[in-house]
Amino acid sequence: MWVLALDTTSRDGSVALIRDDAVVLARPGDAGVSHAERIPADLRAILADAGLGLHAVDVFAVATGPGGFTGLRIGLAAVQGLALALDRPTAGVPSLDALAWDVLDRMPEAAAAGAWMDASRGEVFAAAFTRPDATTPPGWPLTPSAPATAASPAATLTAWRALVPAGTAIAATCLPAAAAEAGAAGYVTTTPAVHLAAVVGRLAWRLHQLGHTGPPARLAPEYVRRPDVEIERDRRRTAERTG
Repeated sequence: MWVLALDTTSRDGSVALIRDDAVVLARPGDAGVSHAERIPADLRAILADAGLGLHAVDVFAVATGPGGFTGLRIGLAAVQGLALALDRPTAGVPSLDALAWDVLDRMPEAAAAGAWMDASRGEVFAAAFTRPDATTPPGWPLTPSAPATAASPAATLTAWRALVPAGTAIAATCLPAAAAEAGAAGYVTTTPAVHLAAVVGRLAWRLHQLGHTGPPARLAPEYVRRPDVEIERDRRRTAERTG
């Protein structure tokens, strides 16, 4: 079974081809080119390099966020359009879940894992999970131990103190200063997945085995916090009313 996976949660993002549970190809995007401009060429290129056409894809997968709002919308729209045109199922995988699952997959001794992503404004997107037990084949979904939030590193660590044990490994794609705060609080920052799309694709394969893929209309972004454009709109309206 072939899975074509896309990640547009960051400026560079990535694309990957998965066959069953194996990563066949994975590569980053060009952060200097917008997602809207490069996604068609990136998808064509990776399929061509594998000797495949779009009709060979069985499942389309996408990272649903959190991440950059514009990138999320573009990535979801691209996957929805392809899946709708080809009548294929889709899988949406939350970014934080994917980062944490990759840690657990690479560290079989770890009972829990977390993920921190840069959220701008001096904040991080963060969530923590415990490893599924052996009765949850094939190792998914993870069990949340600290829900997804967008807050300053200090506020995140305060919320985690009673929920996430010290020593928990965290995949940190946030700024080094934020990762250092997590390390100083007793957490172990670890190298995150090189290509998040590859992790998303592997998890999409698992979701398909569990019967959890579905029609493209079911895909939805996981913003965690309100989009900046909405916050700015409400700020202007408040200023107009009080001005």
